[in-house]
Amino acid sequence: MAVIGISEFTFGYAFLYEQTQTNWEDLTAAPVLPSLQKEAEQGWDAYLPLTGVDYYYQFKLSDYLFNWNAKYIREGIYNNAYYRITLHRRNNNRQHNRLRQHCIQNPQTFYVAPEFNNVEAFNNSFLSRQITDNCRIIPLSLCDDIDDGEQHYISFQQNQPGWRQHSEPKIREKSFTGKDLRPLYMESHNSWEPVNRDFAERLFEKTRAIARRIIAEEEPERVAAAMPLLDIAPQQATERDYLVRTSEILSAFLGLTLVLVGARR
Repeated sequence: MAVIGISEFTFGYAFLYEQTQTNWEDLTAAPVLPSLQKEAEQGWDAYLPLTGVDYYYQFKLSDYLFNWNAKYIREGIYNNAYYRITLHRRNNNRQHNRLRQHCIQNPQTFYVAPEFNNVEAFNNSFLSRQITDNCRIIPLSLCDDIDDGEQHYISFQQNQPGWRQHSEPKIREKSFTGKDLRPLYMESHNSWEPVNRDFAERLFEKTRAIARRIIAEEEPERVAAAMPLLDIAPQQATERDYLVRTSEILSAFLGLTLVLVGARR
């Protein structure tokens, strides 16, 4: 059964909101969303880290399967309940393969899915600020490429770090839960750098290059239509302009949310 009554947007919002409310003392996680341009006067950029690094999340919903006739129980892969993420198989699994391209230069790119199985559990987790704790975070860098149009899945069991990408269900031993986020973020400490206009411009250029490569390889006829999104007047662009435009490109081409992680002091 799927988590009925919530959407990927709702789940992603709850995950991000909870991080902005978490008191990590020496650490902050600040989402950069396309809608922030409309909130330019509200000082959202005051919450950005002074030094930090970029993380990327794609939010997925998960099915909770527990009956004896569930495919991976029936096949003996699991002996009890498991969660399953469905990858979008459209255009030969293009979305997954785009993310795989992205993670080559951006290893901190992750799928994030819930480990709760109904809307009541979601609501209770949200009210008790435990959405993040009940999430599974899977590195795209550990996923396989897909070269066909078949339906593929990722599956995992509660409280077990191992997971499988199907249809070749070899086990991967490493994933994270929300409880691991602080140490996961701190692993990147040596990569933190000043979050300023130069940082934002480099992030934009890196993201734009990935988008251009995707267009050239997949849909060259879209080049002209995409140019307004991929262009920016550098002499007038501020740090905020670069970050918001980067988030717009990530959302449009990759379905990713940008989070800047680092220190406020």
